[in-house]
Amino acid sequence: MKTWKDSLFLEGKRKIAEYFQGQEQVLLILGHGFDPRACKVAEVLTEAAPSLTVCLVDYNETGIGKDTKNKSRSMKNYEAILKICQGVTLLEQRIPMYRGDSLKKILVISESVRAQFSRQFISGYQTIVIDVSAMPRGVGYSIIKRLIDIKSETQKLCVAVCENSKFDDMIRPVIVDESAEYLPGFNTFSMLLEQDDGETVWFPVLGLDDITAFHIIDDYLKPIEICPVIPFPSKDIQRGERILRSCGEALFRERNVEKRNIIYVPENHPLWVYQKLYDTVRYYEKALHIDQDRVIKYAFSSQSSKLIDIGVLLAIMDLAKEGIKAGIVVVENQGYQAENTYPEKDEELYCLCLDDSIFAW
Repeated sequence: MKTWKDSLFLEGKRKIAEYFQGQEQVLLILGHGFDPRACKVAEVLTEAAPSLTVCLVDYNETGIGKDTKNKSRSMKNYEAILKICQGVTLLEQRIPMYRGDSLKKILVISESVRAQFSRQFISGYQTIVIDVSAMPRGVGYSIIKRLIDIKSETQKLCVAVCENSKFDDMIRPVIVDESAEYLPGFNTFSMLLEQDDGETVWFPVLGLDDITAFHIIDDYLKPIEICPVIPFPSKDIQRGERILRSCGEALFRERNVEKRNIIYVPENHPLWVYQKLYDTVRYYEKALHIDQDRVIKYAFSSQSSKLIDIGVLLAIMDLAKEGIKAGIVVVENQGYQAENTYPEKDEELYCLCLDDSIFAW
């Protein structure tokens, strides 16, 4: 692990509050969404950092159909954020995920993020915190990558999340068009050009009852190899087993995935997730590139926890730097369904401070 070897991983509200206590020129970027975890990081940082600036990102995600409650949930979160941020500077930005109408929509999140987040916009801040708790994966991935690309060497970048795997398993995407695509901005142009003649190894990070999205992405990629990624160990010791059982028919009977292909990653440590996925792809590179003319691509998708997502993103970014074709596949959806009750007792706050070692002299 070279690129992220000096990262600091903070677990729990107390450690996060202690780290940011008294820090100035801190920018917190968080999502305006329905997820009840949207306000948790802001509550901690507004008390710890005296000159905090909060940037609230609206990506126009409210949901449809049975998901109509999400509009009121988003408004409730918005009102809570306004209350929490009374003593700090609050900025609001609209970053649309799609362009077009319901008949033909184009994923433009990468373009939107580039337009809103510039070097000039972040130049006045020493530390930037991206809270992905209430952000769709495409939004969170795009903002993190953009800021890693444009921040100065003296600026610190942190990724925070309020993790609750029990609630993650209660959220269901509302899938309508059954279409998948590569997320723009992650070395995906060349991967699209080689969609017909290249060979793909797919790493689906699986969540509970993920069958619909699994079939959509499988049909889109037509991979030569599937390596399911399962959260284990997990706070809920039986979570990995339940995920495997829910996806077992699709994995082992329909696609004949070998059980030795399963990759187990710790649910609550993104740097270990990064290392495991990075090392696995490097192994495949050696094993499959005996023929130098062979085109191999590595596709990742995730329906699991946001903390695991961070590790996936770091792995993809490092692989792309080394010239390996690695990208993220997302499934178009029109919102999410979620249970009315939120199991607050199962939540925990985490913050990954990139390139910031407590042992640096």
